[in-house]
Amino acid sequence: MGGHVQLMGAYSPAILKEHVESGTIRILGVADENRLTLPGFENVPTFKEQGINVDFSFWSRIAAPQGITLAEKARLIAGLRELINDPDFKKNMEELGMSVQYMGPEEFSERWIEDNAKLTKTVKETGIAELIASQKK
Repeated sequence: MGGHVQLMGAYSPAILKEHVESGTIRILGVADENRLTLPGFENVPTFKEQGINVDFSFWSRIAAPQGITLAEKARLIAGLRELINDPDFKKNMEELGMSVQYMGPEEFSERWIEDNAKLTKTVKETGIAELIASQKK
């Protein structure tokens, strides 16, 4: 009798906690550079630790509409930097299993380009896009 494996990704491991504890799912690895600090997840190895060259973080960005003034942009950047670097905010995010760090507009643009190139390369090398397309037929 054959079994099957389902793979899924999660932006926040906290949403998986009850499923992990009940045994309905098993976490195979962490795609981020570091292990999770969320209680109950500390022993899950990263994919890199397992010899699988996967290092990909989920990230969120905040965009402003085109045409805002430099003063408005500067105020928005300063406010976001203060919020994201606030120790209580960081603690709350870590309790949800998410590490946060502030990146300014230039640094984030570089990260965006770098991650996009890495993901594009992975998609091409693995053939996953073709596999998904063939399943939709």
